[in-house]
Amino acid sequence: MMRKSSRIAGIVTALTILFCGAAMAEINWPTKPITLVCGYSAGGSSDLGCRYLAAALEKQLGVPVVVENRPGSGSWVAWNRFLHNTPADGNTFALVNLSAVFGHYDDKTPRKETIDDFELLANQAIDYQVIAIRPDEKRFTDYKSLLEYAKNNELLTAASSTGITSGEASVARMLEKFHGAKVSVVPVGGAGDANTMFISGNIDFLIGNVGDVTLNPENYRVIVLFANERDEQLPDVPTEKELGLGDYVSFSARGYAYMKGVDPEIVAKMTQAVSAAIQDPECLENMRKMSVNVELYAGGAYKKLLNDQLEWRCRIWDVKR
Repeated sequence: MMRKSSRIAGIVTALTILFCGAAMAEINWPTKPITLVCGYSAGGSSDLGCRYLAAALEKQLGVPVVVENRPGSGSWVAWNRFLHNTPADGNTFALVNLSAVFGHYDDKTPRKETIDDFELLANQAIDYQVIAIRPDEKRFTDYKSLLEYAKNNELLTAASSTGITSGEASVARMLEKFHGAKVSVVPVGGAGDANTMFISGNIDFLIGNVGDVTLNPENYRVIVLFANERDEQLPDVPTEKELGLGDYVSFSARGYAYMKGVDPEIVAKMTQAVSAAIQDPECLENMRKMSVNVELYAGGAYKKLLNDQLEWRCRIWDVKR
């Protein structure tokens, strides 16, 4: 089975939808503009995703939805203020990613906050990890031969961080732990730096996201996808499970959350509204143009998605929850 680039999965359960419908009829909310906190600078993919969502959400709620950018410290400037210095009145919600909900388990900069400090609404985007080699690579030509080569020869790759919050670093750790590969990770500033090092030949292979390798595909020979099924944007790339070499799943994910303490009826209404906004045709088209894989998981399904990935990473990094 192939994963579509705009997949609507894990939709809110019928019971939740019914509750949301009742909540819409019973509560007088919202009555003023809504703020969406984005912990990244304006103009990037995270910011644009927020703005596309905000425009669609205005149609659902009938009030303005304003994106407020608060960059800094890997988005923790925004999340700290959001969680600890913002009223839980339902009028402010935030973009969250795996750094927010996995940060508690980071051995270098552990956060006191855990996934349970967020009232998860809905997931909007998932970007699965891949491994790519250069088109002219001769030492290995596919995932199996790369693993065999790396058992006896140390290989270099790059990642923007080296701990549990990084999908790229977690893939590298998995290669060592599950396959006995010798992999050293070069810390870099971001995905752009890793791609530059890869194209220039300063690292041996690239661990990246689907979105990294589909913008300029001529630079990459993608050899494996760490997902449950193939991706529409990379239809010829097999999953690790498909190759019979493991069943690892790794991704980055972006969604939306409240802080704890928001009225449950407001949470229900907002969950339904955000879910509908994610499925808005204009929003979907804008996300598709950015080569973003849209996968909707709402409420409990969203929390399960993140907890399942956290279990994988805790296992890889030998971390107890």
